[in-house]
Amino acid sequence: MQRSYVMAGAVLATALATPAQADVVIGPRVSYYFDNSNLRTSDLDGLRDALQVIDADLTGQLREASGFDDLTVEVQDNGSASNSDQVGFAMVGGMVNFGGDRDRFTVTAMYGSGEAGTELVSSRNVTLSVADVQFTELSIIQTVTAEEVDRLDLELTWQRRVSENFAISAGARYERLAVTGAGTLVIQQNDEVRQFVADVLGEDAPTRNIDALGRPDRIATERSLETFSGRAGVTAFVPFSAHAVAFFNGMVHASHQPASTFETRFLGFDEETLRVEERRDAAETSIGPDFAVGAQFILTDSIALDIRYRAIMFFPLSGDFDFGDSRVNHGVNLGVSLRL
Repeated sequence: MQRSYVMAGAVLATALATPAQADVVIGPRVSYYFDNSNLRTSDLDGLRDALQVIDADLTGQLREASGFDDLTVEVQDNGSASNSDQVGFAMVGGMVNFGGDRDRFTVTAMYGSGEAGTELVSSRNVTLSVADVQFTELSIIQTVTAEEVDRLDLELTWQRRVSENFAISAGARYERLAVTGAGTLVIQQNDEVRQFVADVLGEDAPTRNIDALGRPDRIATERSLETFSGRAGVTAFVPFSAHAVAFFNGMVHASHQPASTFETRFLGFDEETLRVEERRDAAETSIGPDFAVGAQFILTDSIALDIRYRAIMFFPLSGDFDFGDSRVNHGVNLGVSLRL
């Protein structure tokens, strides 16, 4: 029974083992996690009041070129709708657990990748007014993107044994998502305002985004997201046989995601970059629970098997998303621990 406690505690980093029995434990880890970041929508204009503004720059140019002082160009964004796939990550990595019979430390590193598809549809009206005459242009913009996401997780956890079935814990966590995408952009619109602007400025009307072969604009996107977290909580565990221990780990985290840049490149026939647009996303601070349930099974005196389900929820306190529009990471983790 004591050896079962030793190995199960080492895997959990609950320090049930004595220094002589388990100074260092190492082992590989595999997991499959889901991330619902692509499903959050409270930052989209379509879920807020429609935005109606004067295009001051274009209005000024047209007034100067036409001589009409009462000319205005007004833009109204009617909102956006998004349809995305939840990202699933197959991840591999390892852990190192070390310390004494009371305080134990665990370092874990995991890396993996996943894929997701996103479709974004938005619309806007552009109204050009001169005296009592108006020209109205309606645009429907559809963006379809296939994304590849690389994920890196690094985590340091400290746990202190309080009793035979209870431990307190604290730690830090770093997550990085590197997202690259490729897709198409289709704009459907009438030409009244564009043609008027071209006539006044003495220019050719802008061409649509469909080439001679009927292909829409091709785009490439890129962004990188980082999350830094501090967390603290408790671990409870109960042996349910001579060679198995069930556990529950519950923590509360506070996390910060720095501001990031979303870059979109518009590509030509030969994949050359025609232009680049950048969007700056605000930093996000969040809080939430981080919990795991699972069991450890002692296979030999030096080998244990660990299986667990873990879920982390991020409720935004600041940034582009509402508090109720949470980000959730959850999935299963399987590991083998080797006592050195």
